Amino acid sequence: MTARRVLGPLALIVLVVAVGFAVYFSGRDASRQRAARAVVTVRGLVGSEKEAYLRDPRVLDELRKNGFDLQIETSGSRDMANRTDLTSYDFAFPAGAPAGQRLKAIVKAKDVYTPFFTPMAVASWKTIAQILVANGIVKLDAGHYMIVDMPKLIAAEVEGKRWHDFKASSAYDVNKSVLISSTDPRKSNSGVMYAALASYVLNGAQVVNDREQIAHIQPQIDGIFLRQGYQESSSAGPFEDYLEIGMGKAPLVMCYESQFIEYELAHPNDRSGDKVLLYPRPTIYTKHTFVPISDHGDKLGQLLTNDPVLQHLAVEHGFRIQDTAYTKDFWKKNGVHVPDELIDVVDPPSYDFLEALIVGIEHAYQAN
Repeated sequence: MTARRVLGPLALIVLVVAVGFAVYFSGRDASRQRAARAVVTVRGLVGSEKEAYLRDPRVLDELRKNGFDLQIETSGSRDMANRTDLTSYDFAFPAGAPAGQRLKAIVKAKDVYTPFFTPMAVASWKTIAQILVANGIVKLDAGHYMIVDMPKLIAAEVEGKRWHDFKASSAYDVNKSVLISSTDPRKSNSGVMYAALASYVLNGAQVVNDREQIAHIQPQIDGIFLRQGYQESSSAGPFEDYLEIGMGKAPLVMCYESQFIEYELAHPNDRSGDKVLLYPRPTIYTKHTFVPISDHGDKLGQLLTNDPVLQHLAVEHGFRIQDTAYTKDFWKKNGVHVPDELIDVVDPPSYDFLEALIVGIEHAYQAN
């Protein structure tokens, strides 16, 4: 009788616990199934300069936690604006506000987002920088970074100067033309931004805003690009040549600041070498503009802009974000010395005038 009295409540307890576990695991499985169903695939076109960030496993994990499975294809910013299949994607993520605004008009997006941005810069070498310092084109600023007088450098390019024409050039006494290597402006935003910056300098420190101004400077702009010879269609190309082949091929390379910082953060033991980053004065910012095409794309754009984890990971890939204090603190803690703020920044021309410049360069290529 006593055993029955003991076993009865124990059996009841076991039964209740078993039911509790069943309910718990059933609920957990249902939650997992709901979460799996809630994840949607978003497809987008992106500039190559953002590919490493958008393929970072930490970025993909944070996106999945927020319901997105990301699939991307790389494309030049100008090519994006000329595609006829944009509606088959959820978003376009070019480099540069002009391309972004053009895409916004094409897809009739209500809003665009700028999760991060980066200034244009020139990747070079201490040997080259010292020659340019001796010739009054470059100066050291704040003990950490170098400033390029762009009117003087572009004048040297337009005049056809060669490296051995400079004084104190014995360390690089070559017959090569003084040129900044860039991407093909017909295909890549970094080349377009270089054309925009050169147009500002050649137009008397004014943003070009009519066809007559463009016609006046077009021959000089054409020469800056034609004399380079073959040009890559992706911003990754010239920068990889800079890293892998060195000064002989690439003494001056137009790049995004983010590319140089991303490399430094990933290769902290390579900072004592001969590589230097030069900051044009004036310079121009590339605003990485996210253009939603679908509702899912719009939600993704908001997430990339507002999610702290995604924003901080962008800084690890060399991009600047609106939280300037975090950007500054993270880079300094990791031994990256760059200017906190650039004081001489110009705007690119509007899309139509920028496109007119690029079409002019295109015609010059065809004529040669």
